[in-house]
Amino acid sequence: MDSAEVKAFFERVSVDWDHMRSSFYNADIIEALAERTGVGPQSRVVDVGTGTGFVAAGLADRVASVVGVDNSPAMLTVAGETLRALGLDNVTLTEGELDALPLADDSMDVAVANMVLHHAPDPAAMLAEMARVVRPGGKVAVTDEVAHSYEWMRTEQADIWLGFNPAQVEEHFTQARLIEFGYDSLGMQ
Repeated sequence: MDSAEVKAFFERVSVDWDHMRSSFYNADIIEALAERTGVGPQSRVVDVGTGTGFVAAGLADRVASVVGVDNSPAMLTVAGETLRALGLDNVTLTEGELDALPLADDSMDVAVANMVLHHAPDPAAMLAEMARVVRPGGKVAVTDEVAHSYEWMRTEQADIWLGFNPAQVEEHFTQARLIEFGYDSLGMQ
């Protein structure tokens, strides 16, 4: 599985993704991201791998602005429709790659990525890019799968990585030169 195959997968499933993802995570993840990053009314947030805009929409009422970045035009189309239907005007959607975000250095207060890291060819590069666009003292928060052995997810969900264990998380965050990190189980029980 490579990044082109991951992109093709999301292009195919874009209109069904919100239904598909409901078996993996729910709105509790938005609460966890908001709490752990300490977002507030002045916060500028980038949602990396925004997909259908689920997290961007969930954070929009709490922050000054959200930039949703995704490499799938089909997912961004669905996200745009959702955001318009919700009347959210402080979310901007833009096409971009996980390891080449179309944002200036130090331009965001917070960078979040929900269930994206396991689709990244190089997780440390994705984290480093998130850190690049966050101002000094800002926060990077990632929610993702814990390590598992479900090989079928490589073909059925376009997973490059089968989740991450604490040592892998530490390695990726260290390679990205992020100073502190935590590892908590937030998933649905």
